[in-house]
Amino acid sequence: MPIELHSLVPEFYKRHLETINSTLKQAGFECYLVGGSVRDLVMKKVPKEYDFTTNAEPKQVKKLFRTVIDTGINHGTVTIVLDKVNYEVTTYRIDKDYIDGRRPEHVEFGTTLHEDLKRRDFTMNALAYDLQSGQLVDEHSGIEDIQKKLIRTIGNPIQRFSEDGLRPIRALRFASTLNFSIEDETKLAIQKTKHITQKISLERFQDEILKSFLGDNPKKMIHLLVDEDIFTLFLPNFEKPFAINENQLNKLNHVTKDLVGMQLTFAFDSIVPHLTEKDLELILRTLKFSGQNIKDSLLFLDLMFKWKELGESKHLSPYQIKKAFLAPVKRHFQNRFVLNSIFWIKLYPIFGDLTNTFITIWEENHPLLLSDLVLNGNDLTKNFPEFPKTKYGELLNSLLDLVLKSPKENEFQKLITHSAEFINNLSK
Repeated sequence: MPIELHSLVPEFYKRHLETINSTLKQAGFECYLVGGSVRDLVMKKVPKEYDFTTNAEPKQVKKLFRTVIDTGINHGTVTIVLDKVNYEVTTYRIDKDYIDGRRPEHVEFGTTLHEDLKRRDFTMNALAYDLQSGQLVDEHSGIEDIQKKLIRTIGNPIQRFSEDGLRPIRALRFASTLNFSIEDETKLAIQKTKHITQKISLERFQDEILKSFLGDNPKKMIHLLVDEDIFTLFLPNFEKPFAINENQLNKLNHVTKDLVGMQLTFAFDSIVPHLTEKDLELILRTLKFSGQNIKDSLLFLDLMFKWKELGESKHLSPYQIKKAFLAPVKRHFQNRFVLNSIFWIKLYPIFGDLTNTFITIWEENHPLLLSDLVLNGNDLTKNFPEFPKTKYGELLNSLLDLVLKSPKENEFQKLITHSAEFINNLSK
């Protein structure tokens, strides 16, 4: 099967690939494009990154290129940097015994491509491509499995999964992102090696979830993790059972990739019956998601709760929409996103057709937050010096609520008048 390198790889990257290939070969070494990048090219996809394998050892690679980073030198991997783009180059390897289901006890440099391909995880990733000759090396029927849309380990799946507990999770992730099936024996091995999978770090597990979110079908990853009972391995203290709500899970595929917090909210709301904020926070903290992702997810869950409390109504008043939805979103995201119609339409998976009403109200530029009021605490001090500062928050929030109902009241003199009335009523 020919690889359409020239039509698939942008010229900018092609020059880099040819530079790395020719430099290593002119120095007397072998050089192949390898792994996921070759798999993607076979599938007529543009690779997101390009990796090489060679019989040159790291110290030899470092002598040939100006900028080389020791990214994984103990495992034979260095990163060549060309025009600020990273390219991993790994020496042919023979992995020796794995000590803990996570990493080989030690790595031996190999001398042949054959040895290197044999140690890789799945047949579809054990492909190598010679840029100069156009030779495609496929010693493990990887192309046939790609054509069948099958994920299959190289050799005995129980042995391969026992070597590295991340491999079963990667199999699930590839099944999701590539929309492949997992070969029967390989799938059976996932269940038989759970005690090994359980040893991987929480960070590596959640990273696979995040990678699946970048694909077109992230709901498949969540479905597989529940079907294979993987979440329970990493959430031993979570007492609720997992059960899939298909309608809710379907919405995950419609969330934009830049709102990871919303993806996480839909993912877990669709598999944990009656998910609470406490549940979601426990899950995300246990799985070591970032603080920002956790805050975002909790906000989206709160928006979903409010939406359900209001009966998912199409007849909400502008005041309800501003107070319950627009204001919290503005407060949370205004420093990270441009809050325009393009942003608001991203919330469609939560609010459906009413999102258009949100956009209409938003574009009227009504005040939504305390910072939008034309009056602040300093103005209160100047005009009402006897009024205790401990009451400022209560007064300002009262003014904001008034302005949310009637935006035209957001004029300085009007707010001073309303403040005087508030203070007068408070003193009665």
